[in-house]
Amino acid sequence: MRAVAGPGRWAWGLSGLAVTAALAVPGTYLITMVQVSSIQARPVAIATRTVTVPQPVISLSVQSYGGQVRVTAGTVSRVQVTERIVYDPQAGGPPAVAESVSGGRLSLGEPACAGADCVVDFTVTVPSAVGVTVDTQGGPVAVSGVADTTVDSGGGPVRITQVTGPLTVRTGGGPLILNEVAGPLRADTSGGTLAAQGITAVTAILSTGGGPAQVAFSAAPDSVTISTGGGPATLRVPGGPYRLTADSDGGPEIIGIATDPAARVSIEVTSGGGPILVAPASGSGGAP
Repeated sequence: MRAVAGPGRWAWGLSGLAVTAALAVPGTYLITMVQVSSIQARPVAIATRTVTVPQPVISLSVQSYGGQVRVTAGTVSRVQVTERIVYDPQAGGPPAVAESVSGGRLSLGEPACAGADCVVDFTVTVPSAVGVTVDTQGGPVAVSGVADTTVDSGGGPVRITQVTGPLTVRTGGGPLILNEVAGPLRADTSGGTLAAQGITAVTAILSTGGGPAQVAFSAAPDSVTISTGGGPATLRVPGGPYRLTADSDGGPEIIGIATDPAARVSIEVTSGGGPILVAPASGSGGAP
């Protein structure tokens, strides 16, 4: 969900200098200069810094204006953050990165880059129990091994792996790759491709807005809803029978799983004209 720019957007940033100093005690910037090819080649500076957050963190929020965000669970007791800032040295030094911890919530952002020629990439290592919220407004996102997660990439590609809690993803047209998602799942790619495998979520609501969807469950779900809006839909599930509703709006349909209108578990697949394939997961058998 894209936040609204304005004076209140980075309320915690008012104390950013003091908070940044507190978080940055172990870290210093390493600045390098590179040349970028363009109509008029100009130097670009890259500043990097790695810090360990001294306060306990139970949730993480990252706001980026097109930068790359990577969040990975690790065997750490404190959150570790690496910032990579690309900026125009002719405009001055590295832009300030907003950082704060309040009530166990770590917030990271780059408000200085909202209207400036700069970008910040965040690489964050967190304990596995930390919940994660990311908004990149066009930048790529990769999240792995954490608990509940919410991502809005604003058009950037997203890869989510081994998320154990509830997962909500909006890509705004970017491609989405999911692997080993266990919690309740909601995803909307708004035209982007969706590829998911090893899914063990009990419930899943997936929409692609025209993009193709390929979804494979490794454990039988209770409820699955897939809507592609014209794109092809492929769903593989183990076990059965399922209470199945499939509507391709005239497109071809191939159903290879056992179905029963009285079954407890339900599957609904609509494609708006795209082909539909519902088949057994590999090695699970099935009935045509």
